[in-house]
Amino acid sequence: MKRMTESTRRRKPRFLTRRSRTMVEREEPILRPPNGAGGRMSTRATRQPAGENSSRRRFRYNRPASHPAIAQQALEDRLAPYEPPQGVRGPGFDKVAMDASLTALRHWVDSNPSLVENYIADGLGFPGYAHLAEMAQRAEFRKPCEVIARECTRAWLRFIYRGHGHDDAATRERLDQLEQSCRRLALRDVVKRQVLQALTYGIGHVWVGLKNQSLDTAAQSAPLRATSQGMGRATLERLVAIEPVWTTPNSYDVDNPLSPDHYRPRNWWVQGRLVDRSRLLTMVPYEVSDILKPAFNFGGLSLTQQLKSYVHNFLRTRNAVAGITANFSRLVLLTDMAGNMQAPMTGPDPFPGMSFADIDASSIHGRAALMQDVAEGQSTIIADKNAEDAKILSTPLNGLDKLLAQSMEAMASIPGIPLVKLFGLQPSGLNASSDGEIRVFYDEISAFQEALIRPIVQRVLDLVQIDLWGEIDPKIDFIFNPLWQMDEKTRAGIERSRAETVSALVKGGVVSTDEARRRLAAGPVAPYA
Repeated sequence: MKRMTESTRRRKPRFLTRRSRTMVEREEPILRPPNGAGGRMSTRATRQPAGENSSRRRFRYNRPASHPAIAQQALEDRLAPYEPPQGVRGPGFDKVAMDASLTALRHWVDSNPSLVENYIADGLGFPGYAHLAEMAQRAEFRKPCEVIARECTRAWLRFIYRGHGHDDAATRERLDQLEQSCRRLALRDVVKRQVLQALTYGIGHVWVGLKNQSLDTAAQSAPLRATSQGMGRATLERLVAIEPVWTTPNSYDVDNPLSPDHYRPRNWWVQGRLVDRSRLLTMVPYEVSDILKPAFNFGGLSLTQQLKSYVHNFLRTRNAVAGITANFSRLVLLTDMAGNMQAPMTGPDPFPGMSFADIDASSIHGRAALMQDVAEGQSTIIADKNAEDAKILSTPLNGLDKLLAQSMEAMASIPGIPLVKLFGLQPSGLNASSDGEIRVFYDEISAFQEALIRPIVQRVLDLVQIDLWGEIDPKIDFIFNPLWQMDEKTRAGIERSRAETVSALVKGGVVSTDEARRRLAAGPVAPYA
């Protein structure tokens, strides 16, 4: 084999093996990630000392094996419980639950042999937090998560009192105290960050910290009950959103589906400290099947992973459109190639041993290079009047904007975000408006708030009441403010309609003037105190 030059080595394909006197670099598929990787079925480069058999090492493709036993083992490794980075688990973690989940996993894989090829080929496994964090660096992945998290907390919420005495001074003072405590805890910002992490990584955590409690396992593993005996007054200190890469479950039940802890962690490891689940408020927007929860670190399918194929299609289309627009115009030189390519035969053969020795490549190539330089400089094109001609061929650009818009619409369809919200693109056409799409999107956000954010806020509300008064008032509740903002004309119409209704009730003797005034003051749009 001929010795490769330095320039050839730089241009060699990736599947060739780089050899040196002391080290050999190769790539091999990793079925089980190393400690700290947090991934599945990745490929890494390893460096090994060159031995006597180093020349026989070859690149091995990272693809599903065709042998049934090897493919089954690959699927089991892909679906095996998540291995956290080193230091997340503390000493004495519950390994019984992990072994039991592996046994259930093997039975499930044995009964579904067709899943082996499809599951790995389609990339449906958990990619790992490191890979998800890397994907979130791209705006196409991060922007949808940011939009949903921002819209969920933009209008936020307000506390209300359901029952008699809702307008009393004591009730208003209690509601004011709740709002001040939530601002002190930065509840709005914490929930926003939790939603962002849940959409990016598949799961989000909020830790509840109390005053005068140590941060070790002995204190954090005890349950936190929202009662006067469970926590004292003026002890609620802070709320912290914790990224899931620092957490992993410790114990859970996998045998009895009737158990309240069936695939529901009882406690979590947080960087070597065991924390009870009552102290760690968890949000999972897109849950997966119970059999897949250990592999996903008991999280769900992240929005980032759901967007992967659509974002890649969009980027491919964008690059193709950019390439076409950059090269839409080409200069064509019509010349006498036979005449220009003929070299004088008076001198020695310029290409000895070749059958086309009479062709002078420099003449045609030089002429083409000259025309290309002249064309790129937008200068005068000079051609031989009798033997040459120059034309410019332009590629039609019709329809490229539609192809790009379709790929953007497909990418926006997964999170259900209107294009005007995600990309800032206004609808075109006569009487075109995006109000209907925005209203549908706000309905989706409202459902997201009620299903995922309300349990988190309700738990914090109970803890805040214990912290303030030592008891929970069941009549205190909260509602999320509507996202749709009315203009001044709509507000005036609603105010006039309510005033006419109250006036008719007062004239009919149904309500008194004081009751009517309180009703108008309690309205969401009436400017009364």
